[in-house]
Order: sequence, then structure tokens, then C-alpha cells
Amino acid sequence: MSVMPSVLHVTESRAERVAVTGLGTPPGLHVWRAGNRVGESPVWDVDSQSLLWIDVRAPAVLRLDPLRATLLRWTLPEVVGALGLATGGCVVLALQRSLALLHLASGKLTPVLEVAGEPAGNRLNDGKVSPSGRWFVFGSMDDRPADKQATGSMHAAACDGTVNKLWQGLTVANGIAFSADATALYFSDSFAGQVWRAPWDESRGTMGLPRLICKLDEAAGRPDGATIDALGHYWSAGVSAGCLNRLDADGAKVQCLALPIRAPTMPCFGGDELADLYITSLVRPGWTKGASDVDGDLVCWPGAGRGQPSPRWRWQV
Repeated sequence: MSVMPSVLHVTESRAERVAVTGLGTPPGLHVWRAGNRVGESPVWDVDSQSLLWIDVRAPAVLRLDPLRATLLRWTLPEVVGALGLATGGCVVLALQRSLALLHLASGKLTPVLEVAGEPAGNRLNDGKVSPSGRWFVFGSMDDRPADKQATGSMHAAACDGTVNKLWQGLTVANGIAFSADATALYFSDSFAGQVWRAPWDESRGTMGLPRLICKLDEAAGRPDGATIDALGHYWSAGVSAGCLNRLDADGAKVQCLALPIRAPTMPCFGGDELADLYITSLVRPGWTKGASDVDGDLVCWPGAGRGQPSPRWRWQV
């Protein structure tokens, strides 16, 4: 297990909210300034009425309290690929090659398990807690800047610390989301532009044979992170096209929403009735950013739909 500081550095600041207007912009659309390099993995915590997410490359965990307009930031010791809620006031983090628990009140970071068998150029990427809280399903990716290969996999970590490999042969495992009835698992390969749906056994933490349901190219928006709403629609961040693609359960496109950010990375429903859609974003190396640009910030679209509560990983060891 890699050596980590036991308690992380935490800072608190005021969160700046900026209204976004323009032709075709949904009413009330606004941005919270976050300044992320690679914002990812947003999760709404119903208990604290706040949004948690990560900055992969900072690296950091962030929490926004929209009512108080405050932003907390925990500085991490290594790159982070995913975040999920956990029991005991914690979040589970997929770090470079391991899972760890961060206790939010104390800032204590506790390693819980190493992920074996990942190639040297890989890191962990994207993850979601399963509907019952028994499993943390996460992926991996080839993190090299060029000549990427299909060395990524999908894994399921049980509450007792065991890890099962679900699938392999992905370049950038992403877009993990569960159907509300816990019978289907969706995921994508962002590099290949493919979205898959597979049977999921929540009691055993196993996945059946995936079926390719959609291909999205550069112009349509390569599939990055995703969420599923209360109607069973799959909302995919079109990271290459500045949009959100909403798909039905069979992969047919229901809606494409243009966003004020060039590279959205993952949507998440939050707010009092889980009706507000939050979307993280990134800033690509070499991009110039003017004072009015919101790349790397957090977009909020009030009343976009209706989501599902985020479960907590019931870590028991």
C-alpha cells in the first residue's frame, strides 16, 4: 500500500456564482467558479445538501454548499479518478491504483485496498456505488499521453475488501451508471466513443455480457461521465462537443443540450428534490481562457429533470 498522509490539508473559501444567459440557454442556468483542471465524479449528498466532486489532476476533493455559497477543498497526495459516498461520514476515492476512505470532518485519509493486475501505464478512472451500497464499481484507463492501448478494465469492490474484475479491453473506462432497479450497468469507453449496457446482479456483484447500445463520435460528443435519471434515461457528458447527450435505455438519443463549457465531464442530479443538474468540466492543455470563459467550472441547470439518491458504500472491514 502506498504511503499517504493521515490527515489532509483542507481549505474553505467563498463560492462565486455566475449567471449564464444567451439564446437557447435554459432559465436559471448558472456556474459556480471552481477553477478545476479536470473536474469529475460529482455526487450529491442528501444529508448535507451539498455536492462533492474531484479535480483529477490537482488533485483534490471539493464540496460545494450552494445555500451557504462555500467551497471546501481537500488536497490529495496523488491523482484521483473517482469519488463515491460511503458510510461513517466518508467518501470512497479511486486513487492511482488503490481505494481509500476520506473522513470529511477530520480530513483523515485511510487506504483500504490495492487494485492488483493493472498495467504500469494505467490509473483508476470513474466509479459509482451500486444501488444497495454493497459494491463500488470502478474502471481503469491507459493514462499515457499518446499511443493509448485497450488496457483498461472494470472492477467491483465489495464491502469486505475483495475486488472482482468485471470486464477488460477498454482504453478509457468511463460513464458508469446503474439502472434504478439495479438490473443493468451502463459504462462507456471514452476513447472509442462507445456506450455499453450489461445485465447486473446486485446480490453477487457480477456483470453479464455487455451490449453496445450507442456510438458517439467527436462531433456528437464522445461519452465521458454519466448519470441515470428517474425515467431511466442515460445522461452522457459529450466531452469533445460541449454538450450533454440524453439516451434512452436502448441507446437512442432523446435530447442533446449545448452547454457553456467546451468539455463537460460528468452530470449529477442534486438539490432539494434532485431536480437540478450539476455538470463538471475540464480545461485542456493549451487552451486560452478569457475572463468570461467557464471551462473548468461547475455548471448548474435548475429543474433539468429528476434524479435518484446517491447510495453509500457500506465498507465493513
